[in-house]
Amino acid sequence: MLGVSHAMSGAAVGLAVAGYAPLTVGITPSAGTVVTFAAVCAGAALLPDLDHPASVASRRFSVASWLASHVVRPLSALVYDLTRGRRDTGRGTHRGLTHTVLGAVALGVGINLASARWGTPVLVGTLFVCLALAIKGLDDLVPGPPSLVIAAGLTLGVEEYVPGGTAGTAGWLGTAVAIGMVVHSLGDAITESGAPLLWPLRIRRRSWYPVGSPRPLRMRTGGAVEAWVVAPALTVAVLLLTALVVPGVAPLLLSVHDRVAQLLATG
Repeated sequence: MLGVSHAMSGAAVGLAVAGYAPLTVGITPSAGTVVTFAAVCAGAALLPDLDHPASVASRRFSVASWLASHVVRPLSALVYDLTRGRRDTGRGTHRGLTHTVLGAVALGVGINLASARWGTPVLVGTLFVCLALAIKGLDDLVPGPPSLVIAAGLTLGVEEYVPGGTAGTAGWLGTAVAIGMVVHSLGDAITESGAPLLWPLRIRRRSWYPVGSPRPLRMRTGGAVEAWVVAPALTVAVLLLTALVVPGVAPLLLSVHDRVAQLLATG
């Protein structure tokens, strides 16, 4: 799928997880936590495409992105060559390691371990990268520098609106990144090529089996179905979930509705 679809799907799942999961253990999340979690998921939903040189993730941070992509691609190819099954074809440089559940979980755990060891630099860096990717993914028309400035401002805003500030994200930041990456791969699974979500499990003598929806239901990346059905549906889902799970949004909307109704009645 295209960047905007990946980002919107990551945001939708992030809102659902951050809004509803804490309620199962009797915790009411703050608005800042829910929004930040969803934003990190949205940005992380673009990270798997670091294995493609033309992707948003591979171009977002200039030389840094270029270097990251040139680490991810050969690493993915190496793992592919070492673990490929008899019927696997391809090079493993795109839709390889970063498009697997295991790869997503490994990065999420790595972020949590690194933040426990080095603290604030890891947390701030991860937040900034994910927020910048989310902004670019949700609106690919935003010029580079201004969107990076916005991402920096939002990263600083975490200190004000998330309980515990930046340090308060340590308990869930890696989880949000992993969820966003898995959502990306699930999105790719409904396109024509599928995604090797279940690597290294052998399926039909293939370690990199491209898991996907039934062939007749798969869509073409950037095609009419994505543009006119998937993207609008994800946009509606994000708006509805924002109203449902972000504390304070629903009362605000009701207040605005009542005020408009009063103005119309007296006008």
